[in-house]
Amino acid sequence: MLATAALSGKPTIIVHGRSDALIAVNHSSRSYYGSALKKQQNIRYYEVTNAHHLDIVNGLAGFNAAYVPLHVYFIEGLDNLYAHLKNGKALPPSQVVHTVPRGAGAPPITAANVPPIADNVPEADRIVFNGSVLHIPD
Repeated sequence: MLATAALSGKPTIIVHGRSDALIAVNHSSRSYYGSALKKQQNIRYYEVTNAHHLDIVNGLAGFNAAYVPLHVYFIEGLDNLYAHLKNGKALPPSQVVHTVPRGAGAPPITAANVPPIADNVPEADRIVFNGSVLHIPD
């Protein structure tokens, strides 16, 4: 079945880990987001660095030092969507969320490792759609 990106006016949030080796951002979330924007849908896209969709493997040696949990952003995205639907709070703009891996020895995760989805996003981190071109910052 072909995804149409016709969301019938429903606000939508996509959260995707940039380091996902199984579901590549270029062939899934980015293209769907661009298609939805072409249809003028109410959609936001949050691309998280150093994250992938298999958080369970982050407990393994090597993975725990290199990746942060994506689930943190899944929950935050749902909280933002709830606040939007319940109280009319504006959804944060589409953005790249820059995380910091824990590194050697994988010390406990702190807020510095998993910064929140920003309401006020620096231009350098904004994901923008211009005409038919999607611009994703590094």
